[in-house]
Amino acid sequence: MLDAAAFASKLLLYAAALGGAGVALHRAIGIVSTRRLFLWLGSALAAAALLRLLIVNAQMGGSLSAAFAPDQFSWTWIGVGQQTTAFIAGASLLFISAFLQARSIAVAAAVAIAGGFGLAGHSAGLEAPGVAPFAVMLHALIAAFWFVAPFTLWPRTGGADAATLHRTRMFSRVAVILVPLLFVSGVWLLWRIGGGIDGVVGSLYGRLLLGKLALAIAVLGLGALNMTIVTRKLAIAPPSGLKALRTTLRIDAVLFFGVLLLIASATTFTGPNE
Repeated sequence: MLDAAAFASKLLLYAAALGGAGVALHRAIGIVSTRRLFLWLGSALAAAALLRLLIVNAQMGGSLSAAFAPDQFSWTWIGVGQQTTAFIAGASLLFISAFLQARSIAVAAAVAIAGGFGLAGHSAGLEAPGVAPFAVMLHALIAAFWFVAPFTLWPRTGGADAATLHRTRMFSRVAVILVPLLFVSGVWLLWRIGGGIDGVVGSLYGRLLLGKLALAIAVLGLGALNMTIVTRKLAIAPPSGLKALRTTLRIDAVLFFGVLLLIASATTFTGPNE
C-alpha cells in the first residue's frame, strides 16, 4: 500500500511539475497565456509537492499512518526539503505569472521547477554527483517544453487559423535547438546514473530507463515530423495539416504518459546499483 501511494504521488508530482515548467516556457515564447491554466497548475504543483513530502514521511515511519508524524519530519526534510522548497517556489512564481505577463517571471518559474528535479533523486544521491544534478535540471526543462505540447498546440478552432500556425512555428523554432540537447542529456544521464553499460543492461532500473529513452526518441521523432511536415501542411493545406497535427499530438500525449509511468516505476520500485 505504501509503495502504491509513493508511486501515485511521484506520478502526480512529475506530471504537475513538467506541466507547470512547460507552460511557463511556452508563455515565455508566446505560445500560451491563459491565466486560469497558470493558477490551476500552480495549485496542482504545490499540492503534489506537499503530498509527496507527506508520503516520504510515511515511508520514513513505515506506514501511511505515519504521514503526519512530527518526530521524523526533520529526517524527511533532509531528504526532500530542498526539492519541496524549489517546487513550492516554482508554484508561487506560476501564481505570480498568472497576473503578470513578464516573460522573466515565467522563465524563473520554469527554472525553479526544473531545479527541483536536480535537488533530490538518484542524481543528487550519487557519491560524486558532479554536474549530474545540473544535467537533470536541463533535461527536465527540455522535457517540460515537450510535455505540454499536446495541450498548448492543440487547435482551438475548427480550422487552421493564424494562431494555430503561429504556435506550431514558434514551437518548431525552439524545438530544433532542443532536440540534440534532450537526446544527449538523456543518454549521458542514463549512463551516469545507471552505472555504465553493465549497470544499465543488467538491472531492472536500467532497463526501465532504457524503455523511457526509447519512448523519448519516439517523441523526438514526432517532434521532427511536426517541424518539417505538419507545420508546412498547416500553411499550404490546412485540412490535412490539422488532421496530421491532431494525430501527432495524440500520440505524443500517450508516449509521454508512458514515459511518466516508467520514470515513476524506476524511482519507486527499484534504483541504481540494485
